[in-house]
Amino acid sequence: MIRTLVPGLLSLVVVAIGLLHFVWAFSPWPWKDPATFTRTIGGTHDGRMPGVLECMAVGTALIGAGVLALMVNGTVPGVGPEWLRLTGMFGFALVMFVRGTAGYLMNSGAPPEFRRWNALLYSPLCLVLCLLSLVVAVAAVRR
Repeated sequence: MIRTLVPGLLSLVVVAIGLLHFVWAFSPWPWKDPATFTRTIGGTHDGRMPGVLECMAVGTALIGAGVLALMVNGTVPGVGPEWLRLTGMFGFALVMFVRGTAGYLMNSGAPPEFRRWNALLYSPLCLVLCLLSLVVAVAAVRR
């Protein structure tokens, strides 16, 4: 069950977050304005939305990680050599670990809205995604 549930959950969550980044390339949704968005999501006071290309790059990377999890698991056919897919899955786990742990250091000087959401959701979610990615990668290595 872990070999099917974990990759599916990981994929679902990162694809959803990736799609949110595509929305944010053009809109501050679900916040009412860019200033509220940047205080809550971006951790800045400047009210400037992130660039379209940056949002799309992050969204594409997240959606790619979701597809990669399914490839590593064998749910969908893999593209490229297996060692490269495994390296990508471990790499994604590392990126999520760094964001999750470093997120607590990013709170200094950030708006209170960002500090609260970062401590309650963003950083813990990244650490959970790291753990799920490691489960997918280690399960694939043990097959």
